[in-house]
Amino acid sequence: MLFGTKDKEQILKESFLNYSPRLINYAMRFVSSRDIAQDIVQDCFMRFWERIDKFEFLAVKPLLFTMVRNACLNHLKHLNVVKLQRLKYIHDDMGEERVYHYDFDMEPNTSILYEELEKQIQIVVDKLPKRCRQVFLLSRFEGLKNKDIASRLDISLTAVEKHIRRALMAFNAHFEKNGPLSAVLL
Repeated sequence: MLFGTKDKEQILKESFLNYSPRLINYAMRFVSSRDIAQDIVQDCFMRFWERIDKFEFLAVKPLLFTMVRNACLNHLKHLNVVKLQRLKYIHDDMGEERVYHYDFDMEPNTSILYEELEKQIQIVVDKLPKRCRQVFLLSRFEGLKNKDIASRLDISLTAVEKHIRRALMAFNAHFEKNGPLSAVLL
């Protein structure tokens, strides 16, 4: 169904005013955080706006509730993947633990080890896509919270989480391919 710009704007405006509070409450049943629920609903309205011309019929209410439900489920799946990835990272490479306990100040070759570690980190960071690298650096090296990164880069909180997950997966893949971190350093 083709809409004029005014029609699209009117449909979006009415839908937002009529359904946004209910959609946020609905999303909170899944994610239990008002901020995340608001981000999810906002993302759904953005996707709705981008694809409104593709709908042959327009039953807005069920469509929006379905979009929000699916986005919430995707968010929960993402959280589970992140949690599993953290557990895998913690349990897989016991050799990496030695690096964290290694006292760089006690050994004469500490600068060499530290330089090699920086080099390996830089290799991974350089391979990341531009936006992913930007998000990761703001998170890990500047210590910004995800919400602050989203605000600074004008992206959703979900997008920030996806970029960080992608970066961590790149680090994991790099060090799996190149052996345990301790072996790379030594």
